[in-house]
Amino acid sequence: MARRDEAELREAILDAARGVFLTEGFAAASVGTIARTAGVSTKTIYRLFETKTDILVAVISGFMEMMLPGLDEYVVARRDELEPMLNRILNGLAPLGLSEGGLAANRLATTEVMRVPEMVAAFYREGHEKIVAALGRWLARQQDAGHVRLADPEQAAAMLLSMAYADLTRRATINGEAPAPDTIARWVEQAVAVFLRGVAV
Repeated sequence: MARRDEAELREAILDAARGVFLTEGFAAASVGTIARTAGVSTKTIYRLFETKTDILVAVISGFMEMMLPGLDEYVVARRDELEPMLNRILNGLAPLGLSEGGLAANRLATTEVMRVPEMVAAFYREGHEKIVAALGRWLARQQDAGHVRLADPEQAAAMLLSMAYADLTRRATINGEAPAPDTIARWVEQAVAVFLRGVAV
């Protein structure tokens, strides 16, 4: 059997960890189970990751790198382009939290918050906070261009994301079903319209 290089080993471990964390929960998941699922030894895992929390951070970071759009590519030349562009951005971000995988990750964080607070802190630091910061930087650029007026672009980003997604996330968590894309699009459209009226120059 061909020997896997370090990049392949990391990917196998992270693929296994995603499934184990979501099915067993972070607290119950063991490094041994992750190792068996990945087809590696626990020694190999500890050579690449110091702790189980480090594995989780790598899982979330990899997901963010794959899903978080490169917001620098979303260029607004005129103010009337801002609304359709924000709709496009928020619909692109929606799978991070409103897909089956995103909702499962949110449920995991909710159920583990008391038992493993460091896991939940890592989940929000590597996930939600990075999204807010990225969107905040994008909004700051729109302010610099004279398209909007904001006291705090990052805080405004957090408010916009909450308007677009928070209630949909609650509903999906209760009924166990991810919202349909057209439902997400309607919520995003209304959130963007309300937001832009509040920050209009």
